[in-house]
Amino acid sequence: MKRLSIISFAAVVLLFASCKKDNAPAVVEQKDFLVNGNPTGGNFNFFSFSQGKEVPLSDSASNKWDFAMRFEKIIVNNGVSGPGQAGAQVINTPFDLITEAPSAGYKYDTTASQLAVKGADWYSYNAQTRTFSPVAGRTFVFRTATGKYAKLEILSADPTDNNGNPVVAPTRPTKIKYKIRVAYQADGSRSLTPQ
Repeated sequence: MKRLSIISFAAVVLLFASCKKDNAPAVVEQKDFLVNGNPTGGNFNFFSFSQGKEVPLSDSASNKWDFAMRFEKIIVNNGVSGPGQAGAQVINTPFDLITEAPSAGYKYDTTASQLAVKGADWYSYNAQTRTFSPVAGRTFVFRTATGKYAKLEILSADPTDNNGNPVVAPTRPTKIKYKIRVAYQADGSRSLTPQ
């Protein structure tokens, strides 16, 4: 009887070990991200998918951030911009339809002028109103600084003052308030199916 119990227990363990683990759903959140509105200089604002928020400038030389923005410029934590493994690509597919991150095709910041993400990939800009219009149906897919995966949609980009209050021309904005939607996969898989 004891031997039968051991054999049964071993069979159950093998059965569970051989079952494919389903990937956890990606956590989807909508956020405001207030960034430096100076197009020619100043600090970037750094964002972490795993923390779901902006991280301080003091973490800019670490793997604690995935991408950063200043005005409309986007950098990723890799190559000349940081020590991480991050890469990005802009895909012409709506956010909700991307259920898996691509296995290849990620771009990196190779030089200060050769960045992974180019502005023309995702927005049009109105110089009179100083506003951005994200291109409908464009989604950013990221490999994060630590080798996980996330996707991002920019819903809007509005000129504001330092406190995030809207400003209109001729007042020059000091910040740009981005409304973003993000999905982060914490389990290391490429699955971006929402919860």
